[in-house]
Amino acid sequence: MSNKKFYFVYICIGLLYLIIKLVFVSFGYLHLGAISHGLVPAVFMTIAGLIGLYGIQRGEPFKWLPSVLIALPALVFIITPPFMFWKQGEEWLTQGRLPVLIIYEVLAVVQFVYSLRQRKSGRHYCHIATVQNDERSC
Repeated sequence: MSNKKFYFVYICIGLLYLIIKLVFVSFGYLHLGAISHGLVPAVFMTIAGLIGLYGIQRGEPFKWLPSVLIALPALVFIITPPFMFWKQGEEWLTQGRLPVLIIYEVLAVVQFVYSLRQRKSGRHYCHIATVQNDERSC
């Protein structure tokens, strides 16, 4: 998979955090303030993906970016349940919140595995070889 496609898919998965919240709020399962809680991971994932695309455009990768792309979904996976409990108290799994938690955790795992596979394939640095006209290493 090309790096541009990888970052595009990474951004799309990140935006799903916000889209899921918007759907649940529009159907009345969550309050309007829940949108901001979906916005935080979406913004961070989008920024990370855009930084990756910028690195491709300038022809020089950011060596720290693959670690960040793996850490962000891991943080979402770890932080979301305690955050929901902290914000909602004992009602944290009622009124449509359990499906949101499950969806968030699944999205985080998918994004984590997706980033891990990309990093293990070594394709984060493939565009340097393309810039240097050595496509054999990609």
